[in-house]
Amino acid sequence: MSDKLKECGGPATRRDSATRPELNELHELDELDRALLDCVQRGIPLTRRPYAAVAQADASRRSPATTGPGPGAGAGTSASDAVSEAEVLVRLRALLEAGVLRRIGPVFDSRALGYTGTLCGARVRSDALEAVAEVVGSYPGVTHSYEREDEFNLWFTLLSATREAVTATVREIARQEGVERLIELPIERQFKIEVRFRLSADPSDTASPADSASPVPKGPANPARAASVGSGPESRDRAIIRVLQDGFPLEARPFEVLAERCRVAGVAIGAEELIAELERYRVVGYLRRLGGAVAHRRAGIRGNGMVVWQVPEQQIDELGAAVAEFPEVTHCYRRRPAEGWPYNLYAMVHAPTRSSCLERVSAIDTAIGRYPHRVLFSRREFKKTSMRYFCEDRRSDGRASAGTYPHKEDADG
Repeated sequence: MSDKLKECGGPATRRDSATRPELNELHELDELDRALLDCVQRGIPLTRRPYAAVAQADASRRSPATTGPGPGAGAGTSASDAVSEAEVLVRLRALLEAGVLRRIGPVFDSRALGYTGTLCGARVRSDALEAVAEVVGSYPGVTHSYEREDEFNLWFTLLSATREAVTATVREIARQEGVERLIELPIERQFKIEVRFRLSADPSDTASPADSASPVPKGPANPARAASVGSGPESRDRAIIRVLQDGFPLEARPFEVLAERCRVAGVAIGAEELIAELERYRVVGYLRRLGGAVAHRRAGIRGNGMVVWQVPEQQIDELGAAVAEFPEVTHCYRRRPAEGWPYNLYAMVHAPTRSSCLERVSAIDTAIGRYPHRVLFSRREFKKTSMRYFCEDRRSDGRASAGTYPHKEDADG
């Protein structure tokens, strides 16, 4: 592996069950842990002290609503009950170390940044599965890789800077010893990407700190906003994104730390200007959201199935929108079918247990009209990481695509 590639890799952020089996174990969370995880999943604001805003959002959650005079009027969270900014940081650091919180940082829109991607399923001989999975995981453009319960037992998402690089990588993987067949299922329409898991038992826990300061819009980028992206980020933007994609530091003033990292990387920028740039990225569509990502199995969401439906082409957009409305669905796409694989509507469905996941799938299937489908539960997570954008900018060997380079987190291929 080249030094340039290592340099682009940034801090170690990979936390997967293939290399750390303990990350599949359930982690005990108290109610404050759950509330903070819910809060940062919904988003953190673009302000100088975002974790103070998280603390304030928690205080608002605890404060009872009052509508008029009476014994409870004006009652709220006492100073002794309120969580402080310092405690928020201590808790989040502990959750990160425990592997429950994967990261806090920006989630970029890969297509808006100029990347292209795909989903692949491979039928791999059982005796070769781990070896093939290791090869698949060595590509930096592969962000997610799982063993699933199906004849196509290895599934992965792949992103790269060009369509040609994606095709070349898929062909390389298809030639691996033990791969009997590989199908490629590129996206045709995105109905939903919203990877958030409700963990708190408090039904009133709906406030987000991002609601009051520079919120990042929910849901997929609208066409008008996406159209304003043009040819993608300029070189200065790429340099900033390379720094930001390493995640946000759990410090009281993270944008000052990030601005210093940008300066080390050759971009002269202050904290306020960096916040303004992130606002711009949000408006033009580069930035999908800013917040936390949870390791859902560690947090008790252990029934996770990829559901594939075969639905009529003339109804797929209507049915995809209906599936996306279910809160248990985090991803929903229309994909191009493959020969011998007729499924065209895909959704990730999550629930606390396998049986409850199957119940939710049955409810969704009933709601959309009962179409042929499969539920592919994950057996093993081989890789789950965030995409490293614009690494190819810093290579000196002339090859253009991150997706074609061997290298040891919100896929939308």
